[in-house]
Amino acid sequence: MVRYDYRWLVVFGCNLLLLWLVGLANHYLAHFSLLGFEHCTVSLYLGGLLVTYAALRLDSRHGWASTLLTGLAADSFTALPFGTSLVLFGMVHATLLHGRQRFPREELVFAIVVALLVNLFLFIAISFLLVGSNSRPAAAWLRLFADLLASQVAVALLTSWFMSVQNRIFYFLRQHPETGRRVAS
Repeated sequence: MVRYDYRWLVVFGCNLLLLWLVGLANHYLAHFSLLGFEHCTVSLYLGGLLVTYAALRLDSRHGWASTLLTGLAADSFTALPFGTSLVLFGMVHATLLHGRQRFPREELVFAIVVALLVNLFLFIAISFLLVGSNSRPAAAWLRLFADLLASQVAVALLTSWFMSVQNRIFYFLRQHPETGRRVAS
């Protein structure tokens, strides 16, 4: 009997859920005013969370499938040329996959640090692509700095929740995320 291995689909579904939640948060943050300033809005970018679990916990084949599909889904939400998030997520995934055997990838603190560093890299790379088309680049950098600060705080706060949700789903499915084998509950 052939059993279908759906680990990539579980992680991809969680990533789609996170993309949707971030879209909702950005929608409500766009109408938020801080201390009476009307134009003090913040936009969150949580790309580091979308790559971290697949790169640290899944095997190579399923991790690549989840990361590349997540990159395509993230491209559909942004104003970047199509394929930019796909390429950036793929580069980050390859880097993490190359060095993950040397680090305690099951530890939550390590996952938080990796997610923060990945989010910082992705945010800066995308910012350099977006600022060039802005008519006032100096004002854009100030806005991007505020967005980066808010995004990093959100990543630091949400990483443990997001990793736990994915671990809990694999626990309920009684499947080990790295090997795909059934585990006893």
